[in-house]
Amino acid sequence: MLASEFLKKFAKLSLSNYFEESLLLKKGRELTHEQKVAEAADWYKSERLVFVLGSGASSSYGLPDWNTLLQKLLLITIKSEHEETEEVDEKIDEKAGVLARTFSTIFEPNPIIAARYLHNYFKKKHPRSTLAFENAIRDTLYKELKNDEDSELLKEIRQYCIAAGRSPNIDSIITYNYDDLLEQCLQNIDVDIPFSPIHARGMKNKQNELPIYHVHGYLPQSGKITSKNKVVLSEDDYHHQYTDVYGWSNLIQINKFKDFNCIFIGLSFTDPNLRRLLDISRNERGNDKIHHYCFKKRYDNKVVKKNLETLLSENSEILDEKVRASMGLDQVAEELIKLMEKFEENDALSFGVGVIWVDSYDEIPERLREIRNYE
Repeated sequence: MLASEFLKKFAKLSLSNYFEESLLLKKGRELTHEQKVAEAADWYKSERLVFVLGSGASSSYGLPDWNTLLQKLLLITIKSEHEETEEVDEKIDEKAGVLARTFSTIFEPNPIIAARYLHNYFKKKHPRSTLAFENAIRDTLYKELKNDEDSELLKEIRQYCIAAGRSPNIDSIITYNYDDLLEQCLQNIDVDIPFSPIHARGMKNKQNELPIYHVHGYLPQSGKITSKNKVVLSEDDYHHQYTDVYGWSNLIQINKFKDFNCIFIGLSFTDPNLRRLLDISRNERGNDKIHHYCFKKRYDNKVVKKNLETLLSENSEILDEKVRASMGLDQVAEELIKLMEKFEENDALSFGVGVIWVDSYDEIPERLREIRNYE
């Protein structure tokens, strides 16, 4: 969640309600950073560790996030419609780009609804191809790929995978990403790392292979894609996955969330299906103990203060003169950050997930190395 978003969320709280709210927050299990590292290291040494990767794990390669991907796909549809209805214009790319960006910014269409529109568009545009949408996604996904060197994050995850088939090793990897950057990274060294991407019903890894579960679909950079490469992006895809309780991807996630210990990387925990599956798994375990950890980046005080100043300039009634006199903006920003981070910790704890805070996403490989080398 952006700093500006949570400022708006708490803007209507009076000062007394704010402090009352902060005092009533459920206190989670207070662990030091070293205790969290030690616990995660024990999971690894006991071969119960599963990595769960979100879009943040691929962001350093220049891959678009979900909203940017949808915007780029929308650009294709706008350009196509202009080509069909207007004479060839040398500035058509520029015009389509402006429309795509401004449309997304001004009207802020719901991403799920936008994805449904795009899915239907490509089905109608290419009625003879059942994979037109997937091909368009793949072309867009890798268009600005920067892969001169593997990221520090994937290289550190690779260090965990090198032990596959030996001890200690990780159990598996679950990824919500379509890309094959992790698979490419595993092949970019002279050490043989047996692995198997699993992305459809009926697919299984061999006994000595590390399974990489692409639970939302898989679109490798090269090669022909088939019906097994279908992705979960549009609204009807999510509805199908949500209602298909016994679908392979749901069963995999429930099993790993319930019986193994996960480290979540690059995820915001806003996906309704992920939250549902974590809830199911916690209920099946029958306790509220910390069973997983996730990395979260701390909020930047300077960014929060800047957004707070903007918010106050637009609505001076949020903080009255008495409050302004007793609390400076730095203090208000600091207290808001404490409150928001505690809210996020308690939200994660409700699923049995503890939080490992980092000041920068670049810090995550170092923290993973700390876990792997912990004595």
